Amino acid sequence: MLNRNMLIQGLPALWTERLVLRSLRQSDYITLSELLSDPQVIRYVNRGSQPPPIRARKLLNQIRSSSAKLDSLHYGICWKGREQVIGLTSFQHWNDQKGTAQIGYILDKACWGKGVATEAVHRLLTFGFDELHLWRVEARCYEANGSSERVLLKMGMTYERNLPSYGLNDSEDGAFESSMDVKVYGMYREQFQHDLYLEQLPQAYIEQAGNVITE
Repeated sequence: MLNRNMLIQGLPALWTERLVLRSLRQSDYITLSELLSDPQVIRYVNRGSQPPPIRARKLLNQIRSSSAKLDSLHYGICWKGREQVIGLTSFQHWNDQKGTAQIGYILDKACWGKGVATEAVHRLLTFGFDELHLWRVEARCYEANGSSERVLLKMGMTYERNLPSYGLNDSEDGAFESSMDVKVYGMYREQFQHDLYLEQLPQAYIEQAGNVITE
């Protein structure tokens, strides 16, 4: 079992058939800044009416701060054999005493529809339940974000409740603001199936886009 003191030395790299999940480097923040400035990528990431560049700076600051304090465990997603990050998957609000965390991800839109989110999320859940000995993992997605909801369902997560009326930028340039409910999904350690992703691999490629809410 890995504990907080062990992770201070750095996060272990996680491998899948096609991906490497690794700790973030200083050089990654330029790529992440560009990624988080894309209105389509961050459409469902967090509430607020600020322009994408301002939201991107705030998100990057949150990522840096929570990583330094190990309040969240952020992994860069890379293709095997390549160094550039194509996304981010995280255990946010990690409580090692209670064994709980909230999972989230963002992904470069060039990688949408290729099963990358499904592959990365399943690997992080495996790490969480097996190595961190998490007891429970939660995830949240806007009700309109059906693609992210499908990823959660593929993992075997269970819908639990709605959180009402989170602000959401309706247009790509953030010009209009509306609100909609956020769906909360959860999973306990005993519910997690290690081979579920392999069984569902052909279906993974129907995934279109979408990002589970971060921070």
